[in-house]
Amino acid sequence: MTWRRIAPWVILITLALAVYIDLPRDWLPSTLPGTNIKTVLGLDLQGGIRVTLAVKPQPGGEEISDADLETARNIIERRVGGIGVSEPQVRTETAPNGERRIIVEVPGVSNADQVRQLVGSTGQLQFIDPNGQTLSEGQDISQQVANGTIPVIFDGGQIEPGSVAPSSDQGQLGVVFNLKEQGSQAWCAYTTAHVNQPGPIALDGKVISTPNINSAICGGQTIITVGSAGQQGETERTSLYNTLRFGALPVSLEEVDVAQQSATLGANFLSQALVAGGIGLLLVLFFMIAYYRLPGVLAALALIFYTLVSYAVFRLIGVTLTLAGVAAFILSIGMAVDANILIFERMKEEIRAGKTLGPAIEAGFNRAWSSILDSNVSSILVASWLYWQGTNVVRGFALVLIVGVLVSMFSAVTVTRTMLRYVVRTDWGKRLELYHVER
Repeated sequence: MTWRRIAPWVILITLALAVYIDLPRDWLPSTLPGTNIKTVLGLDLQGGIRVTLAVKPQPGGEEISDADLETARNIIERRVGGIGVSEPQVRTETAPNGERRIIVEVPGVSNADQVRQLVGSTGQLQFIDPNGQTLSEGQDISQQVANGTIPVIFDGGQIEPGSVAPSSDQGQLGVVFNLKEQGSQAWCAYTTAHVNQPGPIALDGKVISTPNINSAICGGQTIITVGSAGQQGETERTSLYNTLRFGALPVSLEEVDVAQQSATLGANFLSQALVAGGIGLLLVLFFMIAYYRLPGVLAALALIFYTLVSYAVFRLIGVTLTLAGVAAFILSIGMAVDANILIFERMKEEIRAGKTLGPAIEAGFNRAWSSILDSNVSSILVASWLYWQGTNVVRGFALVLIVGVLVSMFSAVTVTRTMLRYVVRTDWGKRLELYHVER
């Protein structure tokens, strides 16, 4: 079966899936798949939560370097991104009183406490020897560890950085990781001597788990179990996983303020942007129909297809739509129209040269393809570089542009071409005046 025959079915199936994904979730029964798909908006369009963290003075009055502060900022940014939050804004600033702070702004969060716990945790993991004491989860043992009452077997520095991974065994959720040689030897010696006794684990001076040692652990691989399957267990496992995966903060932080942040561009900006985008799209459609007539009508239908599919992709992969993303989306609409213009102008030249309508259409697409491919590949390469090297806002712009360019190539070439092939097989579609061209 040739592509010419299956292309209409691919287009129809793609369109149907896009419409299903684009529909508001509250319009659909909860039993249908994909009910958790949603449009993710950035801080400028939706708002979110703002957490202010103050840097605590180092013990002994040691000065905190700019490098340590930047490292802490990067770790917090990766932690927040690890729980599925797109484009968090994490920056450092100095208060008027000279206090150094880290500001974390997270768009559209549903669990503010999870974010607060994640950004405030220094991530200092300690495997401890209870030394005959009975410890419970949540107990603060920082003073006992400091004065030596509760010995530390080894700390989180003995964890192999790339070995941290989620674990699920018999309905119990946890995190698995491998230990370096020194930590593995210490853990093997302790677990061998304390079988059927608890081996508590502390995070930032608080006991997070008191697992029972069923047997000696001498291979270096260790699993921390956080609880049974469920929403609470998933949340705890995700927080622990990201804390261990992205390492300990080099500075101690104290939560100063937590506040809900409104959309930075104003509550009405999103509706205004949608109205402006809709007006722009209508003007483009009007120009294409007025100038190119029947091909313009088909290009308008392809552009509507492009808009529906692009929006569905944004929702499906969780692209965060900020002002920069909206700008990239509008830019890609213009690029989709540009491809159609190249095709139609080339097609008109072929008709003027004496070709009949069918061969002229095929030649128009074939000869315009090289120009379309070169321009779109260039755009994708530049956008890929921006995504690799840019900040969160720039990366959002680049990702939207990449998706838009890829979908526009499909809609401008495949969708428009398929519709034109169908139209020219009809009697009314062969009328030359419908193509705004004279021999």
